Amino acid sequence: MGRLKLEQHQKVEQADQRGREIQEVAEIKNEEAEISSNAVRSIEGVDDDDRAAVEAAISESSSIAKALAESEIKAPGAEVGESLNETMNESTEYANQEYADASTAGEMTGDYSGVGSGLRGSLEQSGQEFQEIADESDRLNGELQAIFADQAAKLESAFG
Repeated sequence: MGRLKLEQHQKVEQADQRGREIQEVAEIKNEEAEISSNAVRSIEGVDDDDRAAVEAAISESSSIAKALAESEIKAPGAEVGESLNETMNESTEYANQEYADASTAGEMTGDYSGVGSGLRGSLEQSGQEFQEIADESDRLNGELQAIFADQAAKLESAFG
């Protein structure tokens, strides 16, 4: 079971790394959007045509920001969320199986009761470790999804 725990830990670490990369891209896109928004809003049109061009630029920039929020934050963030949910569900299943096996080992009687008792403790510990991986996946997913939602909303409203 050590290999499975290692694989589950690696999945969580990979999702965390991917999530941090998405966050970094989101922060860069938001900085760029803020600079662009400030620049376009500082332009004062002299006549109606200039004012219309500025408003058109703001509208077009807003559309670009919304598309970037979807492609750079929301879609990849959803993929990370799916991966973490999958890892959480798998780890929970492994934990439940270990607990069930521990219960079965605890039923060993007679000359085998000592072996069953030792095996039960080992399986319960393994089940707890899998549960900790599931809990970490769930916690990380909640944290990252909140960050993604915040960054996407910020980007979408940069020109609004």
